[in-house]
Amino acid sequence: MLARIALSLLLGFICGTTGLVFMPDLARVIGPFICTGELQPVRSDGVLHFRCRTVNGDEQRLDLKQMLPYAIISTSLLLIPPVHTAIRHFERRYSAIRQAIDRDLATSVPVRAELLKVEIVGSYKRAILMRAVETELTLWVYPPAQRPYEARAYWLVEEAGLPNLRRGTMLNARINPLRPQRVYPAEPWATYLWHEQAPAGK
Repeated sequence: MLARIALSLLLGFICGTTGLVFMPDLARVIGPFICTGELQPVRSDGVLHFRCRTVNGDEQRLDLKQMLPYAIISTSLLLIPPVHTAIRHFERRYSAIRQAIDRDLATSVPVRAELLKVEIVGSYKRAILMRAVETELTLWVYPPAQRPYEARAYWLVEEAGLPNLRRGTMLNARINPLRPQRVYPAEPWATYLWHEQAPAGK
């Protein structure tokens, strides 16, 4: 919950600040909190400020810095429900994927897989930050007591494992015989990346 509130506050700060600067008319939404009359944006000499005109005809000048806290708080409150929903959806999706992987690995068997082709699919900036590369591997898998077959797998490969990604290299892997197209790495320098269109629970 704290993470969701913190994310909502961060997004509220970004949206509230930029929204107030670039779309000052949005300040009318928070007007009732700081003005007992009509709140209007005013630009004079290129500087944005706001004017509160009360029902008695009095006017009060409000600087942008006076408006920002209200804009940030109100925007954050509006963002809490969608942020909460998005995070809950992500958590459920991640949990379903994790359970599917755990079920596969619980009944998996070791196999050898020959590397036929490798392609880097992740961004280079992320690879530099994580010191690991997202790869798409085309493998020729040799399951025990079954015919070999071709499969495509997505692995996150650490820097230490990159020299092993050469065509013809034999890699250690694991498969669930019921779902042989999911080829999990059994190398210490690689992690399986879920990259399927099918629902995670299947």
